[in-house]
Amino acid sequence: MRERGVQSRRVRPGQVEPVRRPGPPPKRSGGSGNFWQVLAIVALVAATAGWTTVAVLALRPGAPASVAEVPTDSFDPDATDDGEVPPVADTHDAPELESLLPATLSGTTLQVQSWDGDGLLTDDPWSLAMTAFLTSVCKVPADLHVAQSYDPDQALDASIGVYHADGVESTALRDALIAAWKGDYPEMAITQETIGGKQVTKGDFGEDTITSYLYLDGDNVYDIESSDETIATTALGALPAPSGSPAASSSSSPMPVASCVPAPGSPEPGASASPAGE
Repeated sequence: MRERGVQSRRVRPGQVEPVRRPGPPPKRSGGSGNFWQVLAIVALVAATAGWTTVAVLALRPGAPASVAEVPTDSFDPDATDDGEVPPVADTHDAPELESLLPATLSGTTLQVQSWDGDGLLTDDPWSLAMTAFLTSVCKVPADLHVAQSYDPDQALDASIGVYHADGVESTALRDALIAAWKGDYPEMAITQETIGGKQVTKGDFGEDTITSYLYLDGDNVYDIESSDETIATTALGALPAPSGSPAASSSSSPMPVASCVPAPGSPEPGASASPAGE
C-alpha cells in the first residue's frame, strides 16, 4: 500500500525486508519540503563551486532569501549527519475507529492513528481504485475512514488496521480493497480460512511480502498485516468481540445516495460487487 501503513516494517533476523503494499501512508507535517530542497541546492553549489561561492552568493545584495536564510551551521563540511529526523505528525481523523484497535499486542505498546479519505487518497493506483469504488457506490473520499495501530519502534511484525465506509457493507469494502491491491499484485492469492476462531479472508501477496488477514465485523473491515501467522492469530484475538453494528461515523457524505446514479455495471450502493477471491 507507496508504502502501506504509517511505519516501515522491520525485518526479522536473516530475512529480506517484506514488500509493503499500498494503503494508509504517513501524513507528514507541512513546511519542511522547501528547507530540504534549498539544502540540496546549496550542497550542489558547494560541491561544484566551493563553500566560498556559497558564502558570496548568500552575501550578495538581492541574493535569494532561500540561500541567504539557510543557517550557516548547515554548511559545515565537517558536520556529521546524526541529527534526528523530524517526527511525523500524528493524525486522528477517525477517533471512533481508533477506539476499536488494541493499545498493546504481545506486551508491545502500539501507536494509533487514523485518516479519512480526503487526507488519505491521492493519485496513486491504489487510491484511484478506491476512489473509483466509492464513486460507484455513490460515496466520496470523505466517507472512507481508516485507523491503524502499529509498533512505532518496528520491533513487532504486525499492524492492525480497520476500514469503514459510511453506508457501505463490509463485504463490498473488503472486495474493493482486494481489487485495489490486485492492481499492483495481480497474482495475489485469496483464501477463506478460520484463524483464532475467526473467519478471515487471507490475502497472500507472494514471497517476501506481508500477508493480510481481513476480518469483518458489522460494517468494519479489519486488516491484520503480518508475515507471521502466529502473531496474526494473537492480533485477531485482541480485537473486540463482534458487535454486529457499524462504528459511528465522524462525517457524512455531502452527496445523498438518492441523488447519485452509479455508473453502468457498477454495484448498487452499499452492495458487494462479487465474493472475494472470484
